[in-house]
Amino acid sequence: MNFSTLLVLAAAACQALGATVHAQDLTPVGLVTPPEPAGLRVDERRSEQPLTVNALGRPVQLSGSWEYSDELRDNFDLNSATARDRRVREHEVKLEARTRPTQDTELFLQAVGLHESRRTQGSDGKQTSQALERGQAWVKFERLGGTLWALQAGRVALIDRRAWWWDDDLDAVRVLYAGDKWRLDTGLAREVARVSSAEHGIKPSVRGVNRWFGQATWRLARRHTIDAFWLHARDSSARPTVGSLAASEDDTDPSDLTARWHGLRASGEWRFDKGPRLAYWADAAMLRGSETLTRYSERADGQFTAGSSSTRRVRGQALDVGATLIFPVPLRPSVTLGYARGSGGERSATLDANFRQTGLQENKTRLAGVKRLRRYGELLQPELSNLAVSTLGAGVRVLGNSSVELVAHRYRQRVPSTELPGARLSTDPLGANGDIGRELDLAVVLREWRQVELTFKWSRFKPGAAFASNRRNPARAIELGMSVNF
Repeated sequence: MNFSTLLVLAAAACQALGATVHAQDLTPVGLVTPPEPAGLRVDERRSEQPLTVNALGRPVQLSGSWEYSDELRDNFDLNSATARDRRVREHEVKLEARTRPTQDTELFLQAVGLHESRRTQGSDGKQTSQALERGQAWVKFERLGGTLWALQAGRVALIDRRAWWWDDDLDAVRVLYAGDKWRLDTGLAREVARVSSAEHGIKPSVRGVNRWFGQATWRLARRHTIDAFWLHARDSSARPTVGSLAASEDDTDPSDLTARWHGLRASGEWRFDKGPRLAYWADAAMLRGSETLTRYSERADGQFTAGSSSTRRVRGQALDVGATLIFPVPLRPSVTLGYARGSGGERSATLDANFRQTGLQENKTRLAGVKRLRRYGELLQPELSNLAVSTLGAGVRVLGNSSVELVAHRYRQRVPSTELPGARLSTDPLGANGDIGRELDLAVVLREWRQVELTFKWSRFKPGAAFASNRRNPARAIELGMSVNF
């Protein structure tokens, strides 16, 4: 019996149990819907009374946000004998305009400004970078022909509330349907221009990549839903010819992937009469496809030369399950248990049996606090590939709309490997032992004001036996953040 069948049976059992629970109506936790107003992420907020101006006789709402983070990254090479700590400061400004030319038409434009500075211990001065990015820019036609269907085109926000499948902006055309029991979001995407002023063109990793994405949601019962996800990606870019040159590593295209992801999610929540709340989720995904790999060699002048290419099959599957229990007492204490695993196995010239996520994921989800946290750790931030992650969390709600959460993760590779995809560490495991290590995260979020949010995060990663004996000193990170919306 495969993961998908198990999820359907589990959801049916949940529906039967849920019918015996008396609770007030609540928008289902598992029902994945775009945040309102459309285009905003789960954690993004805007002024309830945005600045409104008239343009061509129509009201235009102007809004935006400023986000700032200051992070100290300590011992990310896991060797305390070296001094390579970093301090990274980031600013992000978003400016937005929204209008309705007609009752059933909506236009949205967004521009993004980024600035980053970093200081590395042992290096002189600081490195700075800044860029302008084209954010979302779309037109949406609602109630097509008087129906519940809508059409959206442009650079759109592809949002999964758990960000396990995707949380990204894409150049796309999509259709949406929103009924009482069913919802559908599906479309075609392909990057048509560079996103950032810091880029020379479309990134080689996404150039020529065609995507068909989709999510269908069925409201199984009050507060319980089943979601089906799919993503078909095909890299139609031309393979580099043997001997061709790339100016830098960023200009190389070592992988052309044609892959299909399919999966199901069961999620929801029970509210027992005068009792605790229990929320659950269960994600399962399967990956099938093929990948063409091109080898590059670096020349003395810093350029890269393309070599021969080979093709291998790609196979994998993943599972992510968990539950959060919230008690109806002062401070609303909560406990979260979670487990996730992505398959691992052979990685050779003919087969890659390691699961890989869609490349559009952010792996952020809200447990019981007021802000989303990184599902697999704030410091390590790994991709769910050849990895098992066990999670235990606890939290309380304080003041009016603030929270404190403490979350522990344990990591183990399914098959010992020298690769740890997505991890922020600057050193790799040896590939002889699967014990990657443990992480502890503390998050304090103050959201007592409509326009301002303050965040404090502290993380500590203790490496395991997968790393060399002189690479087992703990890594730490401290981050202060602020966001202002207007």
